[in-house]
Amino acid sequence: MRKLAVILPFLLSLTVLAQERDLRIGIMRQRTISSLLVMSSRGNCTVYADGVRQGEIPLNDGLRIEATGRGLTAKSLKLNIAAKKRIEVVPRMAHSGVRLSLLGTKYPERSYPGAVEVQVSGGKLQLTNTAPLEAYTAGVVQAEAGKEHHAEYYKLQSVSCRTYALCNQRKHAGEGFALCDAVHCQVFHGICKQDSILQAVEATKGMVMVDPDIKMIHALFHSNCGGETVNAEDLWSKQEPYLRSTPDAYCLAAPHATWKKTLSKAEWLGYLERKFKVKDPAKQKALLNYEPMCRDLYLGNTFPHIPLKAVREDLKLNSTWFKISTTGDKVLLEGRGYGHGVGLCQEGSMRMAREGMNYLDILHHYYKDVHLMDVSSLEFFREEEPMPAIAGPSRK
Repeated sequence: MRKLAVILPFLLSLTVLAQERDLRIGIMRQRTISSLLVMSSRGNCTVYADGVRQGEIPLNDGLRIEATGRGLTAKSLKLNIAAKKRIEVVPRMAHSGVRLSLLGTKYPERSYPGAVEVQVSGGKLQLTNTAPLEAYTAGVVQAEAGKEHHAEYYKLQSVSCRTYALCNQRKHAGEGFALCDAVHCQVFHGICKQDSILQAVEATKGMVMVDPDIKMIHALFHSNCGGETVNAEDLWSKQEPYLRSTPDAYCLAAPHATWKKTLSKAEWLGYLERKFKVKDPAKQKALLNYEPMCRDLYLGNTFPHIPLKAVREDLKLNSTWFKISTTGDKVLLEGRGYGHGVGLCQEGSMRMAREGMNYLDILHHYYKDVHLMDVSSLEFFREEEPMPAIAGPSRK
């Protein structure tokens, strides 16, 4: 509180007008793309090849880009371009974007805000979207939250997604972009077309969460905590004072509150023996029937320790919180929650919003001792130091 308490009155009266920033997002990187059609979503787009302007494509035209042995080629009705490294398509109109169609596939066309850059690596096209922050935030909320939720939920998700993006914008710096469009960072499928989300993003424009030292927090979120969130250090190496375990009864009746997985007894014991060298019959027996009283870090709390995080990853379980029962040759894992369990529980916060809680109160329930601040004001006071990226993912 110390630093913030001194300057908060000044911050509230501070008005800093700044141009909206852009974020470079690596898009569709999980797919193998060799041919692509780029079209404008509104107005003309300017085309650059290796940084040199080549001309424009109008709204009723498209640019077909393909990988070649020597780089890239691009053709439209009027343009015929060759590039060694990259081709960029940049909308001329503000608040415009591009439409992307992967040729020769059934992958649906997607629209993205801002410009797109196409590079080639190993004979494959690699795409980067330079998106305005608020348009990106709206796209993430639409992909991560879905449709038909309460306005307060969309507001809190807007703040958390924006904060996460800015705090982790060096996560893929070595690859030439800020964030990817998958669960490793935040899911992003392009332009948001849902009015309720766009209104929530506008209502919280520029707002991010900071700790008492005025540093942006790692605003992690997950689908369902199963009734209790997790301390950050229980999953990753670093403790964060705002990511503390907290009870949450609001998510217990939600779709992802519980799960089940059945294995044969031979499969379960074989896995424990191969991975963790559990050969002692007494220890094996203890791990055939196990019911934690609360969230544990290790399976059955036996020695040597069996990290529940590793079990979840190996067996592709929804969470690390589960009990074990054995009947005959069948081992049943009955679990609670979906995701890593750190930070904001999406399904819990959805119910809180439906029951009338405002988005600020919900955020304070999941993130301890944080404050909201406009990112422009934050930059005015920020010390010159690098912002590290947390080791964990955003949701899974």
